[in-house]
Amino acid sequence: MLLYINSKSNDTTYYDFTFVYSWKILAQVIVAYGLIYWIIPQTLNKKKYFVFLFCAVGWLYLVFALLMILKYYYLEPKFPGFFDDWLGHKMSVPERLTSFTLIFREFSFITYPIIILGFISFNRKQQRLLKLEEEKKSMELKVLKNQLNPHFLFNTLNNLYTLTLKKDDKAPEVIAKLSEILDFVLYRCTDDYVSIEKEITLIENYIALEKLRYDENRLDISFTKDILENNKISPLILLTFIENAFKHGVVNETQKAKIQLNLVCKKNQIIFCIENTKPQNEFASVSNKSQIGLVNVRKQLDLLYPKKHQLEIEETKTNFKVKLCLYL
Repeated sequence: MLLYINSKSNDTTYYDFTFVYSWKILAQVIVAYGLIYWIIPQTLNKKKYFVFLFCAVGWLYLVFALLMILKYYYLEPKFPGFFDDWLGHKMSVPERLTSFTLIFREFSFITYPIIILGFISFNRKQQRLLKLEEEKKSMELKVLKNQLNPHFLFNTLNNLYTLTLKKDDKAPEVIAKLSEILDFVLYRCTDDYVSIEKEITLIENYIALEKLRYDENRLDISFTKDILENNKISPLILLTFIENAFKHGVVNETQKAKIQLNLVCKKNQIIFCIENTKPQNEFASVSNKSQIGLVNVRKQLDLLYPKKHQLEIEETKTNFKVKLCLYL
């Protein structure tokens, strides 16, 4: 465009150039506005591809035709020196409207700003979508944690209730452990991730609380750890599996129940395994309601570790085993 100004400056004034190209820029604006704010939302966004193609070409041609008529009847008579070497200067209106060379040239001129405006509009839309997605993810996590925490507290308070009914001397110790657990649940796990050491402390407190409820003849539990890296993990993720092991492997067991836990934390990976025996009696069936914690933890894994986790569940007649791998 600057080269064109320099080449025409000897014969025409900058006023002529500015006036003529103001109309062309107006044509660009009309085309861009019609496509971005009318045709694309009504056709392309609704996957009406053929309708979009028809409307877009039709809209471009309409603006092109109006511009050619404006040039022929107003601009060229007013600024004859400006258009003396312009492509199509000697053509009549019908010839201009059917000249593929002229159509291609003018289409190229009036459509290139659409690419820039379209990119800006697309970028803004993507930013809004990303923001909405983050807000949605945050809200879903809050809802899931609100469902998970009462579920955990309900089970723990049931344990305390049983001991108080028996007037067991262990009740004060249970209250102390419960206090530590509540402190973690209510105040320390508000973030999406906590250190693995804090999660281990929570697990050990929970296990210690459960051990107070069951004597050695009812429960055989082991918790082995191999912590090579102090990675971070979503709070309460592991505890949900432990709760399920106690609820479905110990509560209804009339013989001696066994629970084995193993936690390995190394560079960029956390591996957690838990295996418990299943009661071999009429109380062994598990209701859908008892699976609330497991359903929630699956949803949390999908939100916090998308495509970065692997959950394996193996169930036999006598055992239930869970292996969770988190890739950090």
